[in-house]
Amino acid sequence: MRELRKGVIGFGVFILLLTWGVGAEVQGSTLNEGATIKVNAINKGALASSKDKKVYKAALPEAGVVTLSIKRNAKASWEGIIQNGKGFNYTYMYTSSQNGSSDFEEVQVGLPKGTYYITIGDNGGASRVPFQFSVKYTKDHHFEKEANDTVAAANGIHLNETYKGVISTSDDHDAFKFTVPQSGNVVMSVKKRAGTNWHGVIQDRSGKKVGEIYTSEKQAVTSYLKKGSYSLIMDNAEETIDVPYAFAISDTSPSLRSALIGVSNEAGKTDVMKLSGLKKGTIIKVYDVKSRGKVLVKATATEASLKVKVKQLGKKAGNVYVSATQPPLRESDLVARSYQGEISPSLKKSQVKVTNGKGKADLVKVGSLSKGDVIKIYSVNGAVLAKTTSKGKRANVSMKQLGKKAGKLSVSVTKHRQRESARVTITFGKEK
Repeated sequence: MRELRKGVIGFGVFILLLTWGVGAEVQGSTLNEGATIKVNAINKGALASSKDKKVYKAALPEAGVVTLSIKRNAKASWEGIIQNGKGFNYTYMYTSSQNGSSDFEEVQVGLPKGTYYITIGDNGGASRVPFQFSVKYTKDHHFEKEANDTVAAANGIHLNETYKGVISTSDDHDAFKFTVPQSGNVVMSVKKRAGTNWHGVIQDRSGKKVGEIYTSEKQAVTSYLKKGSYSLIMDNAEETIDVPYAFAISDTSPSLRSALIGVSNEAGKTDVMKLSGLKKGTIIKVYDVKSRGKVLVKATATEASLKVKVKQLGKKAGNVYVSATQPPLRESDLVARSYQGEISPSLKKSQVKVTNGKGKADLVKVGSLSKGDVIKIYSVNGAVLAKTTSKGKRANVSMKQLGKKAGKLSVSVTKHRQRESARVTITFGKEK
């Protein structure tokens, strides 16, 4: 939480990400008189005197990120404050004339559901000078919600999810609370940014420190935590004021992305799986069923990609279920990866008989099939002439006309949950 201080910090733009009502021409001068303003729109006004203040209000339908922005002016500086109905300050900003820049400055704050008031005042030379500001709101239940400066006011978070926030001042603290469901290693990681140094401390219910990180030294630290409740306190160590941070507290390895798993299932060969986007040292396990049944293969990545062989996945299409373990974290949830069936065996020429009848539909008979086999008949140019699904051991395919002269066609079969076979070429005689 940012405590209000006088001083020029920068010409800014009030961008609160909120749901607002229709814009108003008349601005209030007290919180109760605050005029409802329009979301994602430029709002305009002017202060009648150096002591004048204009008040606007907006309602957040859910918790989210509020960004305040005010347009800079070379000759004037405005103060902007976000408060609740009781006058409690959540954040503030000052605009400054940086070489006459007309850009917008902004400040972010996470807020819970509720109604908030934006006050714009004079911070120097702003009397009767027109100002412009906008207010935007983004729903986000993973952004810290003020006021969360103490353990008692900590935001509740879940393990294995990423959360964000902003340290507003050098003495600001953001507190979070979480539960460890079973004793084991827990990794606290904070996204690194050049030139910054966040400080994070994990403590147990008694206030004892059980984990600590300085992001200029490490991006992640591991602590062994017993089952129970804990809190995390984030604060500034160096150069992090108003710089958004992102962190996660994890006890389980992140799941793989199905799109980064490739499976090749070929008849008569050892089947192959290729995985990418891995961290070195990640342990991969491939299971045959989603209930973690039989382990088909286990391997450790020595680089970002990994190729593993599986004896046989089977003739038909199906799924494998893959997990990743990044020590010291637990095994991840399984991700399903589908694979195609093997290529169906080609038909034998002896299975296919063609009748090229004169003055009647021509007939292609295919025998020695299984129910559900899909038969496709192609011309010599590769066009599909006919397609049918076998209802038993034989399939009869009737076609308009093959032509008066002798010729050739090709036939394929696709077994259930397998790929289409290679085509077999059949020669037929002239019409009779």
